Amino acid sequence: MDRELIKKLDEFIKVRLHEKRYRHTMGVVETATALADRYGADPDKTYIAALFHDACKNLDIEEMNSLVEKYHLDEVYIDKPQLAHSKLAAEILQDKFGITDQDIINAVSYHTTGRANMSLLEKIIFVADAVEPNRTYPEAKTLNKLAFEDIDRAGYEISSRTINRVEESGMYLDRDSIEARDWFESILKGDSLDNSRNFAVYAANVLDSKKAEDIIVLDIAEKSSFADYLVISSGGSFRQVSALAEAVQDRADMQGRFVRGVEGKNGSGWVLMDYGDVVINIFTPEKRDKYNLEKIWSDCERVDWEA
Repeated sequence: MDRELIKKLDEFIKVRLHEKRYRHTMGVVETATALADRYGADPDKTYIAALFHDACKNLDIEEMNSLVEKYHLDEVYIDKPQLAHSKLAAEILQDKFGITDQDIINAVSYHTTGRANMSLLEKIIFVADAVEPNRTYPEAKTLNKLAFEDIDRAGYEISSRTINRVEESGMYLDRDSIEARDWFESILKGDSLDNSRNFAVYAANVLDSKKAEDIIVLDIAEKSSFADYLVISSGGSFRQVSALAEAVQDRADMQGRFVRGVEGKNGSGWVLMDYGDVVINIFTPEKRDKYNLEKIWSDCERVDWEA
């Protein structure tokens, strides 16, 4: 962890946040880092996003409005500090501290409303903000426990609660809040790409659209401790293998599905893309024959991805 950066971020918020808000922030840091450990998110990125998420919360409304104009944000944020503070914190992270990691920026920017297709880090900050130990609303402890059992169900309950509260108060309801609730609901129904089977099928179709060959999707959940689905495909050359991997990553990024790690680029003839519950393998024909993953996992179910 970049301790010098953390020190600067902490110094920035300490002089701008009221004591109670700073205590809330540290509660979010504690909860978010625990959730990151539970679900496998990057701990350093989680700490930065959690620490800075409410950096602008206690600015007066005139200063917020001035910053909305300075950073050329949508005028919908004028006179709406409950929405503007998160967007401004994201801008300041980039402007004052040189943070360019878009996942961190998004996690800060959408921590109040959530949105559709959130990354794991975004979900963690959104949920931690609502369930950290200093929250005192009646459902807080129950939702905190739920967050460590099923972060998507917790996200759905939190976004639904937020929408109900905003509608009852007559305040402005941001469209992102509605889309976040509907997205979490689609995950719980199994319709989202956060569903591992759906994502494996989606990746197979992306590969097919880019002319990959001999695409196989295997359900390895009962046989594997590292993933639920394995996607295997071939490209005709080193260049095509790399191009196929880039196409999958680009399309998955657009859907809020970010790769955890990529191995084997630069002409190796085998690219492995780790999406946690789904592992995608793209080979040249020679490398595929050599490693023969189909044989290794031959007792696993083949998924009819074209259906």
